Amino acid sequence: MASLAGLPLEEMPGGKDYVAKYKKRFNEDVQTYSPYAYDGAMAMFAAMKKANSTDPAKYLPLLAKTSMPAVTSSNLSYDAKGDLKNGGITLYKVVDGKWTTLQSVGGK
Repeated sequence: MASLAGLPLEEMPGGKDYVAKYKKRFNEDVQTYSPYAYDGAMAMFAAMKKANSTDPAKYLPLLAKTSMPAVTSSNLSYDAKGDLKNGGITLYKVVDGKWTTLQSVGGK
């Protein structure tokens, strides 16, 4: 058994749509943390737009207040330390040579 931060793509609120768009654009499978990187970048871009600036002093306070629908979560937001609120974790087990999801907790 092993645990991995996050949810399997098929359990992410926007996972199915993300996979389709990713495959169409890059013609390859989604890498494990790609949707999380995408969500983080989109949150940062949204904060920059709200601040009308790329100056961290201006957009970081807005990033900290992020609350938005995303690929990995129906409400992407951060706690006071900058960690994801309601982050998910998944337990896996190898069955017949393949990683199989046992249980996912949080993250939706």
